[in-house]
Amino acid sequence: MNETVKLVARRELTERIHERSFLISTGITLAIVVVVLVLPALLGFGGPNEYTVAAGDAQSRAVVERAGQIAQEFDAKVTLGSDNPDATVVGGEIRADDEPDDELVSILQVAAQPQTAPPLRVITTEPVDPDRDAKAGLAFFTILILYGQLLTYGFWVATGVVEEKSSRVIEILLATIRPRDLLAGKVIGLGLLGLGQLLIVSLFGLVVAAATGALDVDGELIGAVALSLGWFVLGYAFYASAYAVAGALVPRQEEIQSSTTPLTMLILISLFIGFAVNDDPDGTLAHVTAFIPPVAPVTMPSRIILGAAPAWEIAASAALMIATTLALIPFAGRIYAAVVLRTGSAVKLREALALARAQK
Repeated sequence: MNETVKLVARRELTERIHERSFLISTGITLAIVVVVLVLPALLGFGGPNEYTVAAGDAQSRAVVERAGQIAQEFDAKVTLGSDNPDATVVGGEIRADDEPDDELVSILQVAAQPQTAPPLRVITTEPVDPDRDAKAGLAFFTILILYGQLLTYGFWVATGVVEEKSSRVIEILLATIRPRDLLAGKVIGLGLLGLGQLLIVSLFGLVVAAATGALDVDGELIGAVALSLGWFVLGYAFYASAYAVAGALVPRQEEIQSSTTPLTMLILISLFIGFAVNDDPDGTLAHVTAFIPPVAPVTMPSRIILGAAPAWEIAASAALMIATTLALIPFAGRIYAAVVLRTGSAVKLREALALARAQK
């Protein structure tokens, strides 16, 4: 990194870090971390209150039917059925792929008391993770914060470009600085600010989790959090370059919303896909989106936290993301250099592409 890029990056970093909005957003995020880690049930991560339970024999059927009768006392509903059941009662056991919800187990245990002498044993196919609910809450929060960070810092890149254009400061800057150095410094400076904010939030979250016992803070969890930070870097580099181009296409702040709408919609779509992947982190959608660069930065970190992403998939997804971003950055830089000094009316993307090709 040359001295010019460092100078621009330092300017962007110091200007934004003292803004009131940055300090407020950091404080709010830290407060949310406490809520997510300490009070997961408050955010609905305690499991559903409607359950489907299968029965393997006549005695078990009687247990499930009684569970349906008393479930209302637990503010829940239990239905006898064999279509994708949450658990199966058979031979004095509660069987499930994953650990069944505590509420469901309590209902079935109470229902079984008149039928069986010993309590029902809980048998799971997959190993039981005592931190399951807390990790699910953390994964959900990770999706939200990555969405917010990519949207916020990408938009800051675009607005910074437009501010310089509308005030004609860009003409003074480009008299002594090459366009690509100005763009690189702006993207790097804001990226370091975003990464620093995420690092503070992550460290705070790990300390709270360890102090309260909400999560078992071990090497695996720390590694997952570190990888999530890495995915922010990859996602930010991808989107920031595109947002810089969107900002360079328009001459006034009033027009920036329309030029950045496609990127904003792409991040919003990634958010909804991220929610779907979080519900089924090992499903087909999860595996497919790992190899879609605009979406992967939002979906992959939550899967890593939940332990649902195999190492080869993480590596392959990251490699594809890096390759795509390395191809996008110089392309975006050429477009930026070609149109950043254009004033008057907005530049259409097709015209910008033609101007960029002419610079070769």
